[in-house]
Amino acid sequence: MTSASANQIARHVPRMYRVALRMVAEADTAQDVVQEACVKALQKLDGFEGRSSLATWLHRITINCASDALRSDAKRRQGHGQLQAWAVSAVTENGPAEAAEQQELFGLAWRALDDLPAECRLAFALTQLDGYSYDEAAEIEGQPRGTIASRVYRAKKLLLEQMGPHMHRRVEQ
Repeated sequence: MTSASANQIARHVPRMYRVALRMVAEADTAQDVVQEACVKALQKLDGFEGRSSLATWLHRITINCASDALRSDAKRRQGHGQLQAWAVSAVTENGPAEAAEQQELFGLAWRALDDLPAECRLAFALTQLDGYSYDEAAEIEGQPRGTIASRVYRAKKLLLEQMGPHMHRRVEQ
């Protein structure tokens, strides 16, 4: 392991963290996932053949580590409340009524994301929240591009069905 290889991986850590956080929904667990993913990547860096980009390879490792964490972490649901409280604390500057409304909407959105089928949630998070192209997401997930597009479409449709009435209510107020 060289410092150059560690630096290459370190540049991708923020994005790896966002992917892990969206999957495991708890900051501490996401940090553990990223740490495990970095260790695995460093151990396997000599075997990286370059058939995909380094970012794609690292995020595939991150997704695998996050999936393992979800299977073994019975506290997954607790993380949602902690993340929700953290996000709401960042938007309370407009007063208690606005903060309460934002907290309610954030909670609804988080539950709607959580209720998505796992494959749709991951495709949606990669493309819509993390900014990967459909081709990059397809490479990360090891799926055809059309499958990713279909999953994102399905996720958007399900999210609109769940969130639409709440958003219209907010606009009318």
